[in-house]
Amino acid sequence: MTFLVLTLTLISAVIPTGFPTPPQTAATQAGTPAAYDRGTWRAHIRDTWTQKDGEIWTSIRLYVDTDREMSLSVPLRSLEGLDATFTVRRDAGQFAFKGSFTDGLGTGTWQFTPNAEFVTAMRQNYPGMTPEQLLKLAALDVSRSFVAEIRGEGYTAASLDEIAKMRIHRVDAQYIREMRAAGYDKLSVADLVKTRIHGATPAFAQEMKAAGLAPLPVDDLAMDAHLDEVVDGQRREMKALGYGSLDAASLVKMRIHGVSPELVREMKDLGYGTLDAPALVRLRIHGVTPAYVRELRALGYTNVSPDQLVKLRIHGVTTEYVTELQGLGYRNVPVEDLVRMRIHGVTPAFVKDVQAAGFKDMSPSDLVDFSIHGKRWLRKRG
Repeated sequence: MTFLVLTLTLISAVIPTGFPTPPQTAATQAGTPAAYDRGTWRAHIRDTWTQKDGEIWTSIRLYVDTDREMSLSVPLRSLEGLDATFTVRRDAGQFAFKGSFTDGLGTGTWQFTPNAEFVTAMRQNYPGMTPEQLLKLAALDVSRSFVAEIRGEGYTAASLDEIAKMRIHRVDAQYIREMRAAGYDKLSVADLVKTRIHGATPAFAQEMKAAGLAPLPVDDLAMDAHLDEVVDGQRREMKALGYGSLDAASLVKMRIHGVSPELVREMKDLGYGTLDAPALVRLRIHGVTPAYVRELRALGYTNVSPDQLVKLRIHGVTTEYVTELQGLGYRNVPVEDLVRMRIHGVTPAFVKDVQAAGFKDMSPSDLVDFSIHGKRWLRKRG
Protein backbone atom coordinates (compact mmCIF):
# COMPACT_ATOMS: atom_id res chain seq x y z
CA MET A 1 0.00 0.00 0.00
CA THR A 2 1.36 3.42 -1.00
CA PHE A 3 0.40 6.72 0.62
CA LEU A 4 0.71 10.18 -0.99
CA VAL A 5 0.97 12.99 1.57
CA LEU A 6 1.24 16.54 0.22
CA THR A 7 1.24 18.51 3.49
CA LEU A 8 2.07 17.84 7.10
CA THR A 9 -1.35 18.89 8.38
CA LEU A 10 -2.92 16.29 10.66
CA ILE A 11 -6.47 15.59 9.59
CA SER A 12 -8.87 13.93 12.00
CA ALA A 13 -12.64 14.53 12.56
CA VAL A 14 -15.75 15.03 10.57
CA ILE A 15 -18.05 17.94 9.78
CA PRO A 16 -19.44 19.38 13.03
CA THR A 17 -23.15 19.06 13.79
CA GLY A 18 -25.20 21.74 12.12
CA PHE A 19 -22.98 22.16 9.05
CA PRO A 20 -25.11 23.57 6.20
CA THR A 21 -26.55 21.04 3.78
CA PRO A 22 -25.55 21.30 0.09
CA PRO A 23 -27.77 23.12 -2.41
CA GLN A 24 -30.44 21.21 -4.30
CA THR A 25 -29.34 19.55 -7.53
CA ALA A 26 -31.13 17.50 -10.14
CA ALA A 27 -29.95 14.41 -8.31
CA THR A 28 -31.29 15.74 -4.99
CA GLN A 29 -34.66 16.61 -6.49
CA ALA A 30 -34.88 13.09 -7.87
CA GLY A 31 -34.53 11.75 -4.35
CA THR A 32 -30.78 11.12 -4.19
CA PRO A 33 -28.94 13.67 -1.99
CA ALA A 34 -25.81 15.17 -3.49
CA ALA A 35 -22.81 13.96 -1.47
CA TYR A 36 -19.81 16.25 -1.26
CA ASP A 37 -17.64 13.82 0.64
CA ARG A 38 -17.30 11.09 -1.99
CA GLY A 39 -17.36 10.36 -5.70
CA THR A 40 -15.30 8.95 -8.54
CA TRP A 41 -12.01 10.16 -9.99
CA ARG A 42 -9.98 9.99 -13.21
CA ALA A 43 -6.44 11.04 -14.03
CA HIS A 44 -4.35 11.03 -17.21
CA ILE A 45 -0.76 11.17 -16.07
CA ARG A 46 0.37 12.12 -19.58
CA ASP A 47 -1.56 15.39 -19.31
CA THR A 48 0.95 17.52 -17.46
CA TRP A 49 2.37 21.01 -17.12
CA THR A 50 5.62 22.39 -15.74
CA GLN A 51 5.79 24.87 -12.90
CA LYS A 52 8.37 27.64 -12.81
CA ASP A 53 10.56 25.59 -10.50
CA GLY A 54 10.70 22.80 -13.09
CA GLU A 55 8.34 20.50 -11.19
CA ILE A 56 5.96 18.57 -13.44
CA TRP A 57 2.34 18.49 -12.26
CA THR A 58 -0.82 16.69 -13.31
CA SER A 59 -4.51 16.83 -12.36
CA ILE A 60 -6.92 14.43 -10.75
CA ARG A 61 -10.50 15.05 -11.85
CA LEU A 62 -13.00 14.65 -9.00
CA TYR A 63 -16.56 13.79 -9.98
CA VAL A 64 -19.11 14.57 -7.28
CA ASP A 65 -22.28 13.71 -9.19
CA THR A 66 -23.59 14.06 -12.74
CA ASP A 67 -23.50 17.86 -12.47
CA ARG A 68 -20.26 18.67 -10.69
CA GLU A 69 -16.60 18.04 -11.12
CA MET A 70 -13.43 19.77 -10.00
CA SER A 71 -9.70 19.39 -10.35
CA LEU A 72 -7.07 18.54 -7.74
CA SER A 73 -3.47 19.20 -8.82
CA VAL A 74 -0.52 17.14 -7.60
CA PRO A 75 3.15 16.68 -8.56
CA LEU A 76 3.46 13.93 -11.18
CA ARG A 77 6.26 12.25 -9.25
CA SER A 78 3.81 11.73 -6.40
CA LEU A 79 1.74 9.33 -8.53
CA GLU A 80 4.58 7.14 -9.75
CA GLY A 81 4.39 3.56 -8.59
CA LEU A 82 1.02 3.91 -6.87
CA ASP A 83 -1.06 0.79 -6.38
CA ALA A 84 -4.68 0.86 -5.29
CA THR A 85 -4.72 3.39 -2.43
CA PHE A 86 -3.27 6.83 -1.82
CA THR A 87 -4.06 9.87 0.31
CA VAL A 88 -3.88 13.61 -0.36
CA ARG A 89 -3.92 15.82 2.73
CA ARG A 90 -4.78 19.48 2.69
CA ASP A 91 -5.47 21.96 5.47
CA ALA A 92 -9.19 21.73 4.72
CA GLY A 93 -9.27 17.94 4.92
CA GLN A 94 -8.10 14.61 3.60
CA PHE A 95 -8.83 12.86 0.30
CA ALA A 96 -8.62 9.07 0.39
CA PHE A 97 -8.34 7.55 -3.09
CA LYS A 98 -8.95 3.97 -4.15
CA GLY A 99 -8.47 2.71 -7.67
CA SER A 100 -5.74 1.82 -10.10
CA PHE A 101 -3.58 3.11 -12.95
CA THR A 102 -3.52 1.33 -16.32
CA ASP A 103 -1.66 2.69 -19.34
CA GLY A 104 -1.37 6.08 -17.66
CA LEU A 105 -5.11 6.29 -16.97
CA GLY A 106 -6.16 6.26 -13.32
CA THR A 107 -9.72 5.61 -12.19
CA GLY A 108 -11.47 4.79 -8.96
CA THR A 109 -13.37 6.30 -6.04
CA TRP A 110 -12.52 9.00 -3.50
CA GLN A 111 -13.77 10.01 -0.08
CA PHE A 112 -13.21 13.34 1.66
CA THR A 113 -12.88 13.80 5.43
CA PRO A 114 -13.02 17.47 6.50
CA ASN A 115 -10.64 18.92 9.05
CA ALA A 116 -12.89 20.07 11.91
CA GLU A 117 -10.37 22.72 13.00
CA PHE A 118 -10.37 24.22 9.50
CA VAL A 119 -14.17 24.22 9.36
CA THR A 120 -14.48 25.89 12.78
CA ALA A 121 -11.93 28.57 11.89
CA MET A 122 -13.51 29.32 8.52
CA ARG A 123 -17.04 29.50 9.89
CA GLN A 124 -15.99 32.45 12.06
CA ASN A 125 -15.88 34.61 8.92
CA TYR A 126 -17.91 32.45 6.52
CA PRO A 127 -20.80 30.99 8.54
CA GLY A 128 -22.65 30.00 5.37
CA MET A 129 -19.83 27.86 3.96
CA THR A 130 -21.38 24.83 2.26
CA PRO A 131 -19.93 21.32 1.93
CA GLU A 132 -19.46 22.01 -1.79
CA GLN A 133 -17.39 25.11 -1.05
CA LEU A 134 -15.36 23.24 1.57
CA LEU A 135 -14.58 20.52 -0.95
CA LYS A 136 -13.49 23.13 -3.50
CA LEU A 137 -11.23 24.84 -0.98
CA ALA A 138 -9.61 21.49 -0.18
CA ALA A 139 -9.14 20.63 -3.86
CA LEU A 140 -7.47 24.01 -4.49
CA ASP A 141 -5.34 23.72 -1.34
CA VAL A 142 -6.74 26.91 0.18
CA SER A 143 -5.30 26.97 3.69
CA ARG A 144 -6.28 28.99 6.76
CA SER A 145 -3.02 30.94 6.49
CA PHE A 146 -3.76 31.86 2.84
CA VAL A 147 -7.21 33.17 3.76
CA ALA A 148 -5.82 35.08 6.76
CA GLU A 149 -3.13 36.75 4.64
CA ILE A 150 -5.65 37.81 1.98
CA ARG A 151 -7.96 39.24 4.61
CA GLY A 152 -4.96 40.92 6.27
CA GLU A 153 -4.36 42.87 3.05
CA GLY A 154 -7.81 44.42 3.37
CA TYR A 155 -9.90 41.92 1.41
CA THR A 156 -12.21 41.07 4.30
CA ALA A 157 -15.27 41.25 2.04
CA ALA A 158 -13.90 38.70 -0.43
CA SER A 159 -16.26 35.76 -0.82
CA LEU A 160 -15.12 32.14 -0.68
CA ASP A 161 -15.56 31.89 -4.45
CA GLU A 162 -13.35 34.95 -4.92
CA ILE A 163 -10.72 33.51 -2.60
CA ALA A 164 -10.80 30.31 -4.63
CA LYS A 165 -10.19 32.31 -7.83
CA MET A 166 -7.28 34.12 -6.19
CA ARG A 167 -5.75 30.77 -5.24
CA ILE A 168 -6.22 29.38 -8.76
CA HIS A 169 -4.46 32.36 -10.33
CA ARG A 170 -1.76 32.71 -7.64
CA VAL A 171 -2.95 36.07 -6.32
CA ASP A 172 -1.42 35.94 -2.85
CA ALA A 173 -0.61 38.56 -0.22
CA GLN A 174 2.86 39.25 -1.65
CA TYR A 175 1.39 39.85 -5.13
CA ILE A 176 -1.15 42.28 -3.68
CA ARG A 177 1.57 44.21 -1.84
CA GLU A 178 3.76 44.38 -4.96
CA MET A 179 0.88 45.66 -7.08
CA ARG A 180 0.13 48.24 -4.40
CA ALA A 181 3.76 49.42 -4.49
CA ALA A 182 3.46 49.77 -8.27
CA GLY A 183 0.55 52.19 -7.84
CA TYR A 184 -2.38 49.77 -7.99
CA ASP A 185 -3.90 49.95 -4.54
CA LYS A 186 -7.35 48.66 -3.62
CA LEU A 187 -7.84 46.69 -6.82
CA SER A 188 -10.91 44.48 -6.87
CA VAL A 189 -10.44 40.73 -6.76
CA ALA A 190 -11.57 40.55 -10.39
CA ASP A 191 -8.92 43.09 -11.44
CA LEU A 192 -6.18 41.33 -9.47
CA VAL A 193 -7.07 38.06 -11.17
CA LYS A 194 -7.16 39.79 -14.56
CA THR A 195 -3.64 41.16 -14.16
CA ARG A 196 -2.39 37.70 -13.20
CA ILE A 197 -4.07 36.01 -16.17
CA HIS A 198 -2.62 38.49 -18.66
CA GLY A 199 0.85 38.63 -17.18
CA ALA A 200 0.59 42.25 -16.08
CA THR A 201 3.06 41.62 -13.27
CA PRO A 202 4.09 44.16 -10.63
CA ALA A 203 7.46 44.40 -12.41
CA PHE A 204 5.71 45.32 -15.68
CA ALA A 205 3.53 47.84 -13.85
CA GLN A 206 6.70 49.38 -12.36
CA GLU A 207 8.21 49.62 -15.87
CA MET A 208 5.11 51.46 -17.12
CA LYS A 209 5.33 53.75 -14.10
CA ALA A 210 9.00 54.49 -14.75
CA ALA A 211 8.16 55.25 -18.40
CA GLY A 212 5.61 57.84 -17.28
CA LEU A 213 2.64 55.76 -18.44
CA ALA A 214 1.23 54.85 -15.05
CA PRO A 215 -1.23 54.54 -13.65
CA LEU A 216 -2.79 52.88 -16.70
CA PRO A 217 -6.33 51.50 -16.37
CA VAL A 218 -6.17 47.83 -15.38
CA ASP A 219 -7.63 46.67 -18.71
CA ASP A 220 -4.96 48.59 -20.64
CA LEU A 221 -2.25 47.35 -18.30
CA ALA A 222 -3.33 43.72 -18.87
CA MET A 223 -3.46 44.15 -22.62
CA ASP A 224 -0.22 46.11 -22.91
CA ALA A 225 1.61 43.37 -21.01
CA HIS A 226 1.37 41.28 -24.19
CA LEU A 227 0.93 43.71 -27.07
CA ASP A 228 4.61 44.43 -27.65
CA GLU A 229 5.40 40.76 -28.15
CA VAL A 230 2.36 40.21 -30.34
CA VAL A 231 2.77 43.26 -32.56
CA ASP A 232 6.51 42.85 -33.06
CA GLY A 233 6.46 39.29 -34.33
CA GLN A 234 3.33 37.22 -34.08
CA ARG A 235 1.00 39.58 -35.95
CA ARG A 236 3.23 39.61 -39.05
CA GLU A 237 3.74 35.85 -39.02
CA MET A 238 0.06 35.11 -38.49
CA LYS A 239 -0.90 37.49 -41.28
CA ALA A 240 1.36 35.57 -43.67
CA LEU A 241 -0.50 32.40 -42.67
CA GLY A 242 -3.89 33.89 -43.53
CA TYR A 243 -4.80 35.43 -40.19
CA GLY A 244 -4.52 39.10 -41.10
CA SER A 245 -7.89 40.08 -39.61
CA LEU A 246 -7.20 38.95 -36.04
CA ASP A 247 -7.59 41.66 -33.43
CA ALA A 248 -5.10 42.21 -30.62
CA ALA A 249 -7.27 40.39 -28.05
CA SER A 250 -7.37 37.23 -30.20
CA LEU A 251 -3.62 37.35 -30.77
CA VAL A 252 -2.98 37.74 -27.06
CA LYS A 253 -5.26 34.81 -26.22
CA MET A 254 -3.52 32.63 -28.82
CA ARG A 255 -0.13 33.54 -27.42
CA ILE A 256 -1.22 32.88 -23.83
CA HIS A 257 -2.27 29.35 -24.77
CA GLY A 258 0.81 28.62 -26.88
CA VAL A 259 -0.75 28.86 -30.36
CA SER A 260 2.46 29.76 -32.18
CA PRO A 261 2.88 30.46 -35.91
CA GLU A 262 4.83 27.19 -36.09
CA LEU A 263 1.85 25.26 -34.73
CA VAL A 264 -0.52 26.95 -37.19
CA ARG A 265 1.84 26.24 -40.09
CA GLU A 266 2.16 22.56 -39.20
CA MET A 267 -1.60 22.11 -38.84
CA LYS A 268 -2.11 23.75 -42.25
CA ASP A 269 0.49 21.42 -43.75
CA LEU A 270 -1.49 18.50 -42.30
CA GLY A 271 -4.54 19.62 -44.24
CA TYR A 272 -6.50 21.50 -41.60
CA GLY A 273 -6.73 24.71 -43.62
CA THR A 274 -7.23 28.02 -41.87
CA LEU A 275 -8.79 27.01 -38.57
CA ASP A 276 -10.32 29.92 -36.68
CA ALA A 277 -8.60 31.28 -33.57
CA PRO A 278 -10.97 29.63 -31.02
CA ALA A 279 -10.46 26.22 -32.67
CA LEU A 280 -6.68 26.59 -32.57
CA VAL A 281 -6.78 27.60 -28.90
CA ARG A 282 -9.01 24.62 -28.09
CA LEU A 283 -6.64 22.23 -29.83
CA ARG A 284 -3.68 23.63 -27.91
CA ILE A 285 -5.45 23.62 -24.53
CA HIS A 286 -6.23 19.92 -24.89
CA GLY A 287 -2.78 18.92 -26.10
CA VAL A 288 -3.56 18.19 -29.75
CA THR A 289 -0.14 18.54 -31.37
CA PRO A 290 0.94 17.99 -34.99
CA ALA A 291 2.94 15.00 -33.75
CA TYR A 292 -0.22 13.45 -32.30
CA VAL A 293 -2.03 13.95 -35.62
CA ARG A 294 0.83 12.34 -37.56
CA GLU A 295 0.94 9.37 -35.20
CA LEU A 296 -2.81 8.84 -35.63
CA ARG A 297 -2.44 8.96 -39.40
CA ALA A 298 0.26 6.33 -39.27
CA LEU A 299 -2.31 4.13 -37.53
CA GLY A 300 -4.89 4.69 -40.29
CA TYR A 301 -6.81 7.67 -38.89
CA THR A 302 -6.36 10.08 -41.80
CA ASN A 303 -9.59 12.09 -41.67
CA VAL A 304 -10.02 13.02 -38.01
CA SER A 305 -11.78 16.35 -37.53
CA PRO A 306 -10.51 18.99 -35.07
CA ASP A 307 -13.47 18.28 -32.76
CA GLN A 308 -12.71 14.56 -32.83
CA LEU A 309 -9.05 15.22 -32.08
CA VAL A 310 -10.03 17.21 -29.01
CA LYS A 311 -12.43 14.49 -27.88
CA LEU A 312 -9.74 11.83 -28.25
CA ARG A 313 -7.29 13.82 -26.15
CA ILE A 314 -9.84 14.74 -23.47
CA HIS A 315 -10.61 11.07 -22.90
CA GLY A 316 -7.02 9.86 -23.00
CA VAL A 317 -7.08 7.98 -26.30
CA THR A 318 -3.34 7.85 -26.91
CA THR A 319 -1.64 6.38 -29.93
CA GLU A 320 -0.18 3.73 -27.63
CA TYR A 321 -3.74 2.73 -26.67
CA VAL A 322 -4.80 2.50 -30.32
CA THR A 323 -1.68 0.50 -31.23
CA GLU A 324 -2.34 -2.07 -28.50
CA LEU A 325 -5.96 -2.46 -29.58
CA GLN A 326 -4.87 -3.02 -33.16
CA GLY A 327 -2.50 -5.72 -31.95
CA LEU A 328 -5.53 -7.45 -30.41
CA GLY A 329 -7.40 -7.38 -33.70
CA TYR A 330 -9.30 -4.12 -33.35
CA ARG A 331 -8.28 -2.19 -36.44
CA ASN A 332 -10.14 0.73 -37.97
CA VAL A 333 -12.24 1.26 -34.83
CA PRO A 334 -14.29 4.45 -35.38
CA VAL A 335 -13.20 7.46 -33.36
CA GLU A 336 -16.46 7.61 -31.41
CA ASP A 337 -16.07 3.94 -30.44
CA LEU A 338 -12.49 4.53 -29.30
CA VAL A 339 -13.74 7.31 -27.03
CA ARG A 340 -16.56 5.16 -25.61
CA MET A 341 -14.16 2.28 -24.99
CA ARG A 342 -11.77 4.56 -23.12
CA ILE A 343 -14.53 6.18 -21.07
CA HIS A 344 -15.87 2.80 -19.95
CA GLY A 345 -12.54 1.24 -19.05
CA VAL A 346 -12.05 -1.01 -22.06
CA THR A 347 -8.26 -1.26 -21.84
CA PRO A 348 -6.03 -3.70 -23.75
CA ALA A 349 -5.68 -5.69 -20.54
CA PHE A 350 -9.48 -5.84 -20.24
CA VAL A 351 -9.78 -7.08 -23.83
CA LYS A 352 -7.23 -9.80 -23.17
CA ASP A 353 -9.14 -10.94 -20.09
CA VAL A 354 -12.41 -11.03 -22.04
CA GLN A 355 -10.85 -13.05 -24.83
CA ALA A 356 -9.25 -15.44 -22.36
CA ALA A 357 -12.70 -15.98 -20.80
CA GLY A 358 -13.95 -17.31 -24.13
CA PHE A 359 -15.68 -14.22 -25.54
CA LYS A 360 -14.33 -14.07 -29.07
CA ASP A 361 -15.03 -11.69 -31.94
CA MET A 362 -16.66 -9.07 -29.77
CA SER A 363 -17.33 -5.71 -31.39
CA PRO A 364 -16.24 -2.44 -29.74
CA SER A 365 -19.88 -1.91 -28.67
CA ASP A 366 -19.96 -5.42 -27.19
CA LEU A 367 -16.81 -4.68 -25.20
CA VAL A 368 -18.29 -1.47 -23.80
CA ASP A 369 -21.50 -3.27 -22.90
CA PHE A 370 -19.49 -6.09 -21.31
CA SER A 371 -17.54 -3.56 -19.24
CA ILE A 372 -20.79 -1.99 -18.00
CA HIS A 373 -22.92 -5.17 -17.67
CA GLY A 374 -20.37 -7.93 -17.19
CA LYS A 375 -22.64 -10.15 -15.08
CA ARG A 376 -25.30 -10.18 -17.77
CA TRP A 377 -22.73 -11.37 -20.31
CA LEU A 378 -21.56 -14.10 -17.98
CA ARG A 379 -25.13 -15.36 -17.62
CA LYS A 380 -25.49 -15.25 -21.40
CA ARG A 381 -22.38 -17.40 -21.78
CA GLY A 382 -23.65 -19.89 -19.26
